[in-house]
Amino acid sequence: MGDKQKKTSARFAILGLCAGAMMGAHTGATAVECKGLEKPACEQNAAQCSWVEPYTRKDGVKVSGHCRKKGGGKKSDG
Repeated sequence: MGDKQKKTSARFAILGLCAGAMMGAHTGATAVECKGLEKPACEQNAAQCSWVEPYTRKDGVKVSGHCRKKGGGKKSDG
């Protein structure tokens, strides 16, 4: 491989790494982590999170109120 080809390959490798890093940073910046948020913060992020009120399961276990990420919606098979 000649010097010109090596330089071109190196440039594409660097360009690919930069693009990947930028995409990773972008998705991390827009994602909201719902787990662990208190009720007011959860409600502020209502587009991505929903607050679950405390409840008692059928087996008697008490579940504390918590914030959870909203699902993307499931498609129906029918």
